[in-house]
Amino acid sequence: MANAIHVELNILCLIILLFIEYQSIHNVNQQTSRVLFRHLIDGVIFALLLDIIWRLIDGRMFPGAIPLNYLVNVLFLSEGIALGGIWYLYVLESLEYTITRELTLKIMAPSCFFFILNVISCRTGWIFTISPENVYTHGPLFGLQLAGALGALFIPLIHILVRVLNKNRRPSHHVAFKLLGFYILPVAGMLFSLPFTGMPGTWTCASVSLVLLYIDSQDREIMRDGLTGLNNRKTLNPAFSDYIRQVSPERPLYLFMLDLDNFKTINDTLGHTEGDHALVNTARVLTRSAAGVQCIIVRYGGDEFLIMGFFSGDEEAHEFKQRISDNFKAFNEENQLPYTLAVSIGFSRYQPGQSFEDLAMASDAALYADKTLRKKASPVRHNHHFR
Repeated sequence: MANAIHVELNILCLIILLFIEYQSIHNVNQQTSRVLFRHLIDGVIFALLLDIIWRLIDGRMFPGAIPLNYLVNVLFLSEGIALGGIWYLYVLESLEYTITRELTLKIMAPSCFFFILNVISCRTGWIFTISPENVYTHGPLFGLQLAGALGALFIPLIHILVRVLNKNRRPSHHVAFKLLGFYILPVAGMLFSLPFTGMPGTWTCASVSLVLLYIDSQDREIMRDGLTGLNNRKTLNPAFSDYIRQVSPERPLYLFMLDLDNFKTINDTLGHTEGDHALVNTARVLTRSAAGVQCIIVRYGGDEFLIMGFFSGDEEAHEFKQRISDNFKAFNEENQLPYTLAVSIGFSRYQPGQSFEDLAMASDAALYADKTLRKKASPVRHNHHFR
């Protein structure tokens, strides 16, 4: 009964992953992260197929049953190590490392070693054996195989944690939580299945984690800015419609428009890569500033950002504006960048019946006034922008 349920779960996961694979192949956007994610999907599909076949043939006798069982287990055990390598590459790419051919070969080398070891085990029985009754059993060195599988899974985890703890190269919270969250189900499935031969459940749980990653990526493509991870402009109209229904005299709605100072100079002097880093850092400071505020943060376009949220009144809105400026100042003191990161800010209060376009125009006018005031207060600001 348990065997039948496990096969049915694998088949269900297989169908879902095949659908995702079909969607991925036909997507014209084929950057490295997508290619690696598709390889992960392909690998888990293959592992599920092998697991299903093994469940159907193990302990059953028919012509060629024992050689087939050997073949399935060599591929299945080797597949786990290979998938760990692909996951490691996906993690590195997500953490903005450059994936080179040399790096790929180094990371995938252990999977070749374990494949050869499992092939040799067909004669030596080191990792596994198949009895004359066609029953799979662990060999005396199966612990080495298990250590390899756990290493392939946990070495990327250690890399993630090291980057999270590195203040200077810390990934965004979303990226960190996404990568760390992947581990919950596969690790639970692995630990749960360790007492059982064949480790059932691991790939079923991995399938669910991959589906969750896929759903997250689709959501971010539709509603998120690809560079900063903030909301994109598509979220504004639904959010505005929702927010104006919650407006009350005690809970007014405000729209903040923000513009990154001297962004063109950063791009022209230091290059567009550094300009992208400036935008990402700006998004992080804004996210930190908005902690505890019911609001939406949007990359409005280029170096323009927008924050729409509720405050008790003009005084609190001004305090929020000052908090943003103070957080940028603190960021510059903590990080020795070749430029000073700062924003001009303008905001306006929503009036009943006002359209989003009118509200945005009022905030934009306030932003322009703030820019003009800042230039007058510091006429040589441009010369001191770089350190």
